[in-house]
Amino acid sequence: MPTKINAAQRKDWRNLPPEHWNTATVHAMVIDLNAEKFEVSKYVPLRGWSFEQGVIKRALTEYGAAALRETIERAFAEYRPTRQYPQLTAGFLIAYMLPRIMPQVLAEAETKKRRRAAESCVMDVDDIIASL
Repeated sequence: MPTKINAAQRKDWRNLPPEHWNTATVHAMVIDLNAEKFEVSKYVPLRGWSFEQGVIKRALTEYGAAALRETIERAFAEYRPTRQYPQLTAGFLIAYMLPRIMPQVLAEAETKKRRRAAESCVMDVDDIIASL
């Protein structure tokens, strides 16, 4: 029987395996990164918590946690806060930045997958000789 994940573990996005991520995990990541990178002390969601939970849930379902995490990390790496927009919200990130960043993330993941598949098919000289 699998171990139940508690709320504190669910928000530990750095250590929680992607298969256990949910909206709380993604929100925790975005809140933590805002605090670390932009010194935001109070996170204010775009159009409310319900809106953000909805867009996060759809993104998790459509792309998976690993691809969404990579997209969020890239978005935070390139975002430059301004006086008018001092934080990067999950809603803005998913609605406006994800459509540009996610295709790159997915293409790179597919390239890695193909490369691993090709490498696993490569036979060394001993294997070729043994098959003769």
